[in-house]
Amino acid sequence: MKNAINSGNRKIHMDLLRIIAILFVIYTHTEENGYYLYAFDCPIYLKVIYIATSLLVAVAVPIFFMISGALLIDKEESLKDLYLKRVLRMVIVLLLFSVIQYVYQHFMFGEQLSVKVFIQSIIGSSIPPKYWFLYAYIAYLCGLPLLRKLAKAMTDKDYKYLFVLFLIVEGVLAAVAFFVGVDEINGFFAIPFFNRVIIYPLLGYYLEKKVPQEKYNKKGLGIWILAMIAVLVFMVAMTLVRNLPYEEFTIYDKGLFTSGFTIVLCAGVYYIIKMLFIKGNAPKALSNVLVTLSSTVFGVFLIENIIRDTLMPVYYAIASVIGKYLGCWVYVIFTFLVGAVIIFIIKLIPGVKKFL
Repeated sequence: MKNAINSGNRKIHMDLLRIIAILFVIYTHTEENGYYLYAFDCPIYLKVIYIATSLLVAVAVPIFFMISGALLIDKEESLKDLYLKRVLRMVIVLLLFSVIQYVYQHFMFGEQLSVKVFIQSIIGSSIPPKYWFLYAYIAYLCGLPLLRKLAKAMTDKDYKYLFVLFLIVEGVLAAVAFFVGVDEINGFFAIPFFNRVIIYPLLGYYLEKKVPQEKYNKKGLGIWILAMIAVLVFMVAMTLVRNLPYEEFTIYDKGLFTSGFTIVLCAGVYYIIKMLFIKGNAPKALSNVLVTLSSTVFGVFLIENIIRDTLMPVYYAIASVIGKYLGCWVYVIFTFLVGAVIIFIIKLIPGVKKFL
């Protein structure tokens, strides 16, 4: 059997990372049924668990960018191929599924159908709001030719400098600003390299291509686990200190005013998952399951809100028996599996597979 981390040309650890990321994305969208649970009155030990979970699932979108950076940055392709095979595909997917979502919102929530409003929404925001990722990913693809040159020119020391600088500016300074009573650091102090469509693809590329395989060992595993625990403890404490009331919550404000520390969690998750496969053989059955489920992740992302809405009675039934938190995770996993089956079937339609 071939090494599981590279079964043929397939990197199995990335398949598992995709599955983890989509589960985290779905959990992020559960709001008061899971994601916001710590905003309500509950015992302190539960509050800590809820906060830590919301902090950890924040790695979801960065991991998608990391995977893309690991796979695409060192790929040789012309501008023509980039735009015809990648950018155009994303634009078509964005337009097609925005139409589907717009019609869905019309029938479910009574929104008026209007070509003008649809076009305005496509250009000015997104339908639904979670499709912001597609806009960001298209922007990333457009900048990929330049990012490739940057990545190849950077030394190991350059990468470490960039990641440490991000941690200090986006994490440490944010915490300092909070303690001195400042809402946010002066907006003119902005470093373009910290944009998620730059730094996270570079992080994925670095961990996949620049870190030698021998660096993925038990010692490194222990260091990353300790680093993640330390960051989670710090961020949980900061969130408790901030004590943001539920009325001020949005799906993007978890009390994570020190969200720059999330980069440690992202790197740690990537390292740990890669480490799981790097030295041994995964059972063929497990590899096949991971590859199959991973192949549906993008499609599930596009329709998971529809599936979640449809399966809400399942959540209520499960939560009434085992509680909201555990019930939410069962609901999240079930939502993904149902979505995976739907997308797997849809991809059997000729011509659809290359888009999903």
